[in-house]
Amino acid sequence: MKKTLAIIGTALLLSGCTTGSQKSHPRVLSHRGLRTAGTEFVTDENTLDALKRAQDKKVDGCEFDVHMSADGQLLIRHDAKITSTLNMQKSTAEEIRAYRLPFGNQIPTLHEWLEQAKTTPEILQFIEIKSHATQEIENVVVAKCLEEVKQLDMLDQVYFLSFKPATCEEVLRLEPKARTLLNSSSLHNSLPPEEVEKLHINAVSYSVEVFLNHPEWVAEFRQKGIETFFWMVNSLYLRDIAEKLGVDWVTTDFYDIIGY
Repeated sequence: MKKTLAIIGTALLLSGCTTGSQKSHPRVLSHRGLRTAGTEFVTDENTLDALKRAQDKKVDGCEFDVHMSADGQLLIRHDAKITSTLNMQKSTAEEIRAYRLPFGNQIPTLHEWLEQAKTTPEILQFIEIKSHATQEIENVVVAKCLEEVKQLDMLDQVYFLSFKPATCEEVLRLEPKARTLLNSSSLHNSLPPEEVEKLHINAVSYSVEVFLNHPEWVAEFRQKGIETFFWMVNSLYLRDIAEKLGVDWVTTDFYDIIGY
């Protein structure tokens, strides 16, 4: 597969062609906040420290992950499992908040994150709603996330992300003005432009593998008014390919390297 990606990527670069008209370069989404300096990790991902570092760098957008604790609190972390006895969805917020991450940070609440994010309204925030035990539980998470965002009057600053079309649909059912972003890392299960349009989803975040095998989708999505995000872009080589493809955004773990 790596060989296939390299061949396709090289062909795109040599051809010098894009899949459609675009801005001078894609915007850059900092993945799980900004927790690196170059390739060296300097703080914990998905923490207020990582968010503040992203704000200091004036990134275009900042992505983070939301779970609901056993007592119904929204907290920020990527993996559900914290330790062998501590879990983002099975433990209480008090138990989770007592834990300290490797760089000494506390796991933040969604409210804390949004309050800090609101201080830089020009930086878009991307809430990834993590998978929960059932779709019904996930729908509760959607409703709670929307409530927090709307209470702080931040709907225009936020995208709601999920790997599940049903979760994106639930966001739009509750708030038609919300912006939704469908994630996919599956070459065979990623929805094509016409299917995404039917769901009224605003944007797609597809992996390198997906877009390099379907480069024509970028222009098709653009024609339908659907934004495209290319991930994970952790090298200048892949950033160059993203520029040739004409995607709207690249997502990276290493903003200090990839950022313009």
